[in-house]
Formats: sequence, C-alpha cells, structure tokens
Amino acid sequence: MLVLAGTLAMPALALRQPQDPGHFDANVLRVEEGRYLGTTIADVPVTTAAGSESLLDLADGKPLILALVYYGCGHSCPVTLRHLAGLELENRGEFKIMAASFDQADTLDSMATTRQGLSSPGVNDSALENWVFGLLDENAAIRLSESVGFNYFYSEQDQVFAHPAVLVFVSPQGRITRYLYGTPESRDINLALLESKEGLPRPGDVLDMFKLSCFQFDETRSRYVLHPTVIFGGAGFGVLGLVGILAFTSRKHSLGGSR
Repeated sequence: MLVLAGTLAMPALALRQPQDPGHFDANVLRVEEGRYLGTTIADVPVTTAAGSESLLDLADGKPLILALVYYGCGHSCPVTLRHLAGLELENRGEFKIMAASFDQADTLDSMATTRQGLSSPGVNDSALENWVFGLLDENAAIRLSESVGFNYFYSEQDQVFAHPAVLVFVSPQGRITRYLYGTPESRDINLALLESKEGLPRPGDVLDMFKLSCFQFDETRSRYVLHPTVIFGGAGFGVLGLVGILAFTSRKHSLGGSR
C-alpha cells in the first residue's frame, strides 16, 4: 500500500519540479474534466493590490471566470488575457473575471504591469472593471490548481512554465461548471456564464434559459453548437411552411381556374 501511495503521489509532485523537456508528456497537462466538473473549488486566499481576501469573497456571490496564469509569461497567458479583455461580453456587472498567478516570482509590480498592458489602445478600460488580479502563495497555488485539475511544471532549460491555456467557470456556490480552452468566442463565454448561474431562474432569466436550451457543449471542440433538435425542428418548420405555401398557392390557382 505504501508503494502504491508513493506511485500515485509522484505525478502531482513532478508537475511542480523541473522537468526534462526531452521526456515531456503533454498529456500530463490535460484537465480530466470528468473528475472536476461539479466539484467545489478551493476557497484559497488571494493577494490583490488591496490586500488578501478569499477567492469566493472576491467573486462577490457572482459567477466567476478563473484564469490561472503567471505574469512573467511571454506566450499563452498574455494571449488569453488580452483576448478575454477585448471581447464584447454581455452583462459584465453580473460576473467576475479573475487572473491569479501561481508563480512565486510574481509580485504586485508585475501584476500591475500586466493589468496596465491590458489597458492598451484598442481595449476599453471599463472592460476591466469586473476583473480581479491576484497572487497566490505556494500553498494556495497548489490547493487551487489541484482542486480544478490544472497541471503545470517549470522548465529550467527554457525558463518557462508549461501549463494548459484554459478558463475555468465557477458558480456563485463555488462549483466548477465548465472549462473553455484557448481563445473562445464571446458566444461560448456568454453561454458558459449562463450555465454557471445555477440555482432557480429569476423572471428575467427566461430568455437566457431559452438561449441555453438551444445549444449543447461539444467537448471535442471546446465550444457550444446548436442543439440537433433546434436544427431539425427548424428544418421541419421550414418544410411545413413551404408545403403550406405551395398548398395555398395551388388552391388559389384552382379556385381562379374554376371561375
């Protein structure tokens, strides 16, 4: 049993220690979504420019988009954050976006530089009003990343972290509801946020519920697609409409001929 426990623990430990790029297996970075969807995120302390506060308190009882990043990244992290900041998202006041760094080398200064970079020309600064930028200490970084299945490791040779480019959607109750990878479109993010609301719908949410029912999530493409029933239903109505028009035209022509 001790040998088995040690064997199971090795992958988790290895992710946070220098790795040999020649033996890197990209599969270790994959999020096993089936294990984490519906589970509760670790409510860890996050250090912001205003001080330290728990993650869910910073979410302020709203759905949360969590981006685990590091501010010294020169690759996927800035691309993910710039893309997210430049999107036209609906009802910004009803959700929060959090960029949280797992790199112990990051500081309040590097965090501020990253935020300032997102306020560059072409990005409306008001789009960052519902954002939270934070730092995670080592313990918080490990607990949070493990609770969402986010794996990363540091390459001494390249002096960079290898990690997935993923957005984690969290409900106001702290449950993980969706993962979106890369640079998703506005529609996919808006729909993922609707899923993250959870609970009983309010009267104003009826239209949102209808929109959500028209789509289903395609895990292979990490995006929402029209539900087959909508496609076939729309095609069916189209055929019925065409038949009706033809029948009406034919009847009108027959009546005209009988005169």
